Formats: sequence, structure tokens, C-alpha cells
Amino acid sequence: MAIKIHGGKFLIAGGASLVGSHLVKGLLAKNASEVVVYDPVLFDANDSLGDLKKDPRVRLVSGDVMKLHQFIKHMDGIDGAINLAAYMSLGFSQNPWDAIDVNIKGHMNFLESARINKVGKVIFASSSAVYGFGIGGPITEDMPHKVSDNPPSAVAYGSSKIIGEQLCRMYKQNYNLDYLALRFSTVYGENQHHRAANALYIIDTYERLLRGEPAQLFGDGSESKDFVYVGDVARAILMGLESDATDDAMNISGGRSTPTKELVAMIAKIVGSDLEPEYIQEDGRVRLKSGAGLYYVNTKAFDVLGWKPEMSIEDGIRRLIKTLS
Repeated sequence: MAIKIHGGKFLIAGGASLVGSHLVKGLLAKNASEVVVYDPVLFDANDSLGDLKKDPRVRLVSGDVMKLHQFIKHMDGIDGAINLAAYMSLGFSQNPWDAIDVNIKGHMNFLESARINKVGKVIFASSSAVYGFGIGGPITEDMPHKVSDNPPSAVAYGSSKIIGEQLCRMYKQNYNLDYLALRFSTVYGENQHHRAANALYIIDTYERLLRGEPAQLFGDGSESKDFVYVGDVARAILMGLESDATDDAMNISGGRSTPTKELVAMIAKIVGSDLEPEYIQEDGRVRLKSGAGLYYVNTKAFDVLGWKPEMSIEDGIRRLIKTLS
């Protein structure tokens, strides 16, 4: 089912986040009549929304995904709902009890609220973590989840996203609730938070270079990441809402392998640093490893939604750094 954004009403669980802030902006630009930002934050200077909070079409709800009655109340009259609320790998490492509650039980509450209120379509923010970590080369949607040699917190996070996708499928089969699961690769961009281990590496490298310290590279620097710009991610969600596509999952990624050595060189160039990077071995920090040549094939998203990434990694990093300086 396609949802008309112009004049429509939308709810974003976890909407005060990196992706949420860009999604709110995108919905308003397409003339949504109301955007409910449902998030447990206090909606202050520390959130990612900035001046978007001043728009009269934005309704801020300090909401808890674990409170079904609250979810049901604020999803009343909503045309489309997006679930961005989740603990990531670091959160699973630090607080697994809450992480499991939010990622699984909270998602159940989201889907049940959508069912009760007859929401036209939901979008589930899944993750490339469904494939595991420590892998390399091109990754397509039919790849299995790699569990071995990965931190248990990362495996638990990826597993929670697999369960989230299957719960969407159950609600489609049992109640005909239309959905799409979008598997984001490493999201970065303006309003970057400090919860994502991979995307945080950009900020860590930038801050080290600013302090006059060398960037750190694990191993030989060939380990690769697939970065996708947050504005491209928000656009994919909007296109998912407007599409007739349903009951499907797909990669939303940069579709490009970026070795960490290349990434560090890119940031050094932008900063104007000529410091040589420091090559280090594993030091015990929570880190999500990947192999050489890793990228997530995103051709299905183009075939189904007509979506493809538009922002280059270097231009995206320039935009992010501009907001940090």
C-alpha cells in the first residue's frame, strides 16, 4: 500500500535520533500535516531535532515504546509509522535487559499499536547487522547471519533485527499490515550520535587529528566499511512509504567499499593534517570488525523503490565535519 505524504499524518518512534531528525525534515518538506516524534528524550538542546521542534506540524511526545497504551493513544489517526527506536551493539553490551525489551517487546508494541489503529503502512529500521560482522565482499539480501568470532553484543543486536523483521512478516500474514524492512548499512551525517561504533570512527578520527594525535588503524587498514549518508537513508524511508511495495526487506547502503585506510586519508585531507596514521592491534574496545572489500549490494532497493544513494562519502563527511567544527 502506498501512503500519500502530502497532508498525511506520521509517527516516528525514536524520532529524535540521527535518522529521525532528517526524516522529520523530509516529511515536512513533502507537506505532511503532522509528524509525531515519539521518543523518551527530554526534547532539549541535546536532541538532534534543533529548530524542527518549532514547526507547528511537529508534535513531540516523550514516549516509551514499552508502554503499549501510550503507543496506541499517540498512533490514533496515523497514516504511516516508522520504527527507528532501538539499542545498538554498544547498548546490548552495556544494558542487555533494556536492549532486548526495546528492540523486541517495544517493536511488538509498535506493530500492535499500528494494527489496532489501522495504520496504512509501517517501516522497520533494520540493519546490515542481520548478516553479522567480520565478513567481506559483496553482501546481498539472501546472505545468512554470521555468528562465529563476533562479540556477543553484536550477535544479539543483529538477532534482534532478524526477529523484528519476522514480527513484521507475522503481522502482514495475520493482519495484513503492510510493511517494509530497510536494512541500513553504517549511517553517518549531520547530527551524528555517539552510539554507533562504526560511524563513530569518523568522529573519533576527526577529533584525534584536531588534537594533533595520529589516527588509529587496526591491522593493515584494509578492513572495509559501507557508509550511507543519513539524508539518503531518510529519502529511502520516504520512498518506501510512497511505494506499493510491501512484505519485503532490502539493503539501504552506500554500495561502496571504503577501507579504513582510505577513510582516514579522506578525513586527514579534509582537516588538512599530514600526520601519518598509527597502526594498532586489538585493544579490547567494543568494535565491529569487517573484512576487505565489504559492501552491501543495494540494487534491490533500486528495482523495488527506485532508490539509490546520491551523496558521495567524501562530500558527506565534509558536511558532518562542518557541523562539528
